[in-house]
Amino acid sequence: DAKDLSLSSPPDVVDVAPEVTHLSRFSELYATSKRSRLTTKADVCRYNAHVAENLNPKITQMWKTLASILDGSGLDGLPSSGATPQNAMQYMLVPTIRKLLLQRANAGDVQTCVVLCEVMDIISPPANAGGVAKSKLPNLNIELIREWYLSYIDLLQQMCLFEQAASLIRNCNDPVIGALNQQSTSFHESCPLCGKPLMGASAIQDNAGSNHRTAQRVCRSCRGKIGMCFLCHEPVKGIFVWCPGCGHGGHLDHALEWFRTNETCPTGCGHKCNLFPSSSASQKNDGSRRN
Repeated sequence: DAKDLSLSSPPDVVDVAPEVTHLSRFSELYATSKRSRLTTKADVCRYNAHVAENLNPKITQMWKTLASILDGSGLDGLPSSGATPQNAMQYMLVPTIRKLLLQRANAGDVQTCVVLCEVMDIISPPANAGGVAKSKLPNLNIELIREWYLSYIDLLQQMCLFEQAASLIRNCNDPVIGALNQQSTSFHESCPLCGKPLMGASAIQDNAGSNHRTAQRVCRSCRGKIGMCFLCHEPVKGIFVWCPGCGHGGHLDHALEWFRTNETCPTGCGHKCNLFPSSSASQKNDGSRRN
């Protein structure tokens, strides 16, 4: 997919931040840890340089420089705290990584910051349960690094890259970041009639044709009733199924009966809701076409 990572763009397009133009592609291709055929951190850096070479020369050069320093230092990561550098490359490693991180942060490239932190294991996990993670780099506090992670995760989720975001959260050494996967998941509804969000939908008392008063939710925007079956037009009190394409739905039994012989929504909206039509529905449609 080198074509997707090309620098060419229409003349009327201005790349404000070219390093994040293909953020989704980078999130899928970047390596954050050693794997098969990437046995050292220097190998990981060279691989990431190859991923970035068709997009931004600065990012490519950054990864190549880091790989060269790691090769020359004889280390496979950051030196131990308080260790005496054994050669010039070991002496250069820590300040170079810190400078690269700050440069990319100033450019608004949180993706490269986070990937670099993951590759080099910048975050030191807590020494005990309930402890606080620390930064292995001097003069670079964990709060700043955490902000990079939170910003990048937010970007991934906005782009619907939930798998990459969940993987990053799961593998992060910072318990604050790891706790994000333990939070509850929220589902937001929209009114099938007007399409507006159903946040704070009101309830009314509906006793038409019944001896019992029941609460029925109503959209605050269009005042339409919510949760009505698209076939029997009665409130659904049990399992409610709906089509994510058009938003219409109803009782499970009614939906199964309808889509056993039909493919389109019974409301007449024209949407093809049945993604896996049964053989009887296909035969019916084939017969109608032949007639």
